[in-house]
Amino acid sequence: MDYPLLKNQLPESIKSVWKKTSLITFIIFMLAGIGVIGGLTYFDVVNDMWKLIGGGYFALIVLFYLLNFFLIRYRYEYFRYEITSTEVVFQQGFIFRSITYVPFSRIQHIETEQGPFLRREKLMELVIHTAATNHHIAGLAMDEAQLLRQNLLVKVEETGANEYGA
Repeated sequence: MDYPLLKNQLPESIKSVWKKTSLITFIIFMLAGIGVIGGLTYFDVVNDMWKLIGGGYFALIVLFYLLNFFLIRYRYEYFRYEITSTEVVFQQGFIFRSITYVPFSRIQHIETEQGPFLRREKLMELVIHTAATNHHIAGLAMDEAQLLRQNLLVKVEETGANEYGA
């Protein structure tokens, strides 16, 4: 079955943000593991079982980092979004694909966020809050994120006014 892709894709520079985030996460988990192993060694608690657990921990950390790093290309290719006349549509996943439809009437509020990696690439994240969950569009150009937020707020207001007969 051919799975249609939505039209709006994130800018290429989001890949750099994802790579940096992946590397920082990898470093943090490696340092935590080194700290634990160092503490166990200092207190002379290390035996064969702890060496096996430590080796497994570090092997998993490296494996997860490599998987995350090499799957960035697919994550980029298959994360898309679209704004229709009645809803916001999110699409993600390469192997397990999903499309989420968020009607304007369900949106409670919309935020923009920007961490240091996004700021360096001049990108923003749009967060759409509903009663059940939050939906993220990370990696929009700053002007595009502000414009999209304003357009969504107008559509949410129009939907609310139509729903309540105003």
